[in-house]
Amino acid sequence: MVPAAAQAEAPRTVQKIATVLGITVAMLALPVVILVGGPIGGWALGVILWLANWGIALATNGRAMASKSPSVAIGMSGLSFVARAWTVAIVLFVVALQYSETAALTAAGVFLAAFTADLVGRSLIFTTREQARERMLRDETSETETE
Repeated sequence: MVPAAAQAEAPRTVQKIATVLGITVAMLALPVVILVGGPIGGWALGVILWLANWGIALATNGRAMASKSPSVAIGMSGLSFVARAWTVAIVLFVVALQYSETAALTAAGVFLAAFTADLVGRSLIFTTREQARERMLRDETSETETE
């Protein structure tokens, strides 16, 4: 059996890695963009769009979690998700049509890579928290049964 301290440390390590997964992928995209001869401005736009999206998501999720009404929380989260997606799409279309298709495509690729990595990271965090919660409930149940 694994000691409790080791069990607690593993989820914390996963959470630390998962928390920075999106920004790590965004930063790792720079050498890839340079290597393939892509525009640095496209990379920068993709990172800025992702950071703005991420910040707004964190703020919205915080407010939604603080809401006393589940309907309000779900509505806020859903509206925020759709509004952020449309905003990113509109910005990328404007850049493609008015400035540079290559920069817009580069930005879209960087944004999607960082967004996907962040989503995977948040999924890992949720999974490890749920597993820890279930383990704690099982431990409490087995303690009450032995008494």
